[in-house]
Amino acid sequence: MNDQTKKITYTALLMALTFVMTSLVKIPLPTGYIHPGDGAVLLSAYILGPWGGLIAAAIGSASADYFGGYSAYMLPTFIAKGSMAFIFGYLMKRFPEKNLLFFAFPAVIAMTAVYYVSEVIMYGNITGPLVNVPFSLLQGLVGIVLVTILYKPLERFRLKPVKF
Repeated sequence: MNDQTKKITYTALLMALTFVMTSLVKIPLPTGYIHPGDGAVLLSAYILGPWGGLIAAAIGSASADYFGGYSAYMLPTFIAKGSMAFIFGYLMKRFPEKNLLFFAFPAVIAMTAVYYVSEVIMYGNITGPLVNVPFSLLQGLVGIVLVTILYKPLERFRLKPVKF
């Protein structure tokens, strides 16, 4: 399998994995739900790098919102999960000698910030969306735990990072 075919195949598989992990297990909240899909978002960036991870995570997560009945969150999810994957993948590529967890926390914080700003715009209120910040952080921490457990067994599928 050549590199281009491998990239396209892995991107499609990780997009589907992100969709399934986001859709399958949902813990409902008044304004949405939390799920283990952030583990797939981080795995997408780990395996595909920043750009491929962005595509797989953003489309897979936004599709889960659409088909789950949360279409108002499609654009914020696309931006939040895409930026989460991009930041994680970029930092891993830029600093390969650092620990994986070192890069996951800034990505989760960025995802939480995007959701907060999006909800401020959607609701027209700066204090109301603060209720969802701990849940976004918790969801991100679950994703960090999942990627910490799965990254070693899945390391052989990782595409070769390109040097800057």
